[in-house]
Amino acid sequence: MPPLIVQPPRRISKHRLLSLGATGWVYQIDTDIALKYPRDPATANLVQENNIYDEFEKHEPSPYVIQSFLRIPNANFMPFLSGGSLQKRLESNQRLDNRHNFLSVLRLEPTEKIERWASELSGAVAWLESLNLVHGDLRPENLLLDARDHLKLVDFDCVDKIGNNSSGNPPPWARVLGSEAGAQRGSFGINGPQTEQFAIGSLLYTMTRGHEPYAELEPGPHIVDLLQDMKFPELGHGHLDAIIDACWKGLYDSVESLAKETAGLNGAVTLPRAEALDQGYISEMRDRCQRLVDEGLLETDE
Repeated sequence: MPPLIVQPPRRISKHRLLSLGATGWVYQIDTDIALKYPRDPATANLVQENNIYDEFEKHEPSPYVIQSFLRIPNANFMPFLSGGSLQKRLESNQRLDNRHNFLSVLRLEPTEKIERWASELSGAVAWLESLNLVHGDLRPENLLLDARDHLKLVDFDCVDKIGNNSSGNPPPWARVLGSEAGAQRGSFGINGPQTEQFAIGSLLYTMTRGHEPYAELEPGPHIVDLLQDMKFPELGHGHLDAIIDACWKGLYDSVESLAKETAGLNGAVTLPRAEALDQGYISEMRDRCQRLVDEGLLETDE
């Protein structure tokens, strides 16, 4: 088995680092190209994500799901989205302590923008649902923003089929089921509309409040208990809060139903809509990325 890569080749690492995770790095290698480079090219996560992109390309693309230009066993070339992650946007609107812990909200994004994000997020997840898939890891780090502040869903290494047992996530992005679930009590339930809409509800709460649910509390198992007991943060009476409440309570029979409702929000109707990249552009960018590979971008250091 090849050893894990401790540092990417210098031809890659000389570029701007966008993110660093447990499984690898993402670099901006050109004005419009990002490169995902794994620590372990044979990792199941990378293989699965590349397979998921292969499946995506058999279908009409969603404007709310990031597309891939080129995939090879040790790299994935994708569009560079200059707006960064939703997590970074939230943090830029917060006051944090020197340990990066949340203290207070400095500003909120405009309501109309959040309404458009709600439509784009639920539209992305509904598109996956139409393929009989769940994303399985819906959280602010996996939502990117383009130059026009359109939201794009990224990172598909946790994608799973609807109907499989859910592997869950830390709170508030997943909920351990309570007594209402009968024999499923204490589990994360079954992959499907219930699991995905709960995460969407927490994301919409985070967008509208500028912080995660229960951010004022110390992290710990008590938050798991609160969510399991369906003791959710207090909500108001507006349309977005009604949607959050319905998501947390699992009232939508499908994410498609949720997407149809969010598509009618004012910001989703009045603000410019996102468009998927056309196939001609994708083909042109694939050729550019292949030239970078042919010119030695991915060659290991001597």
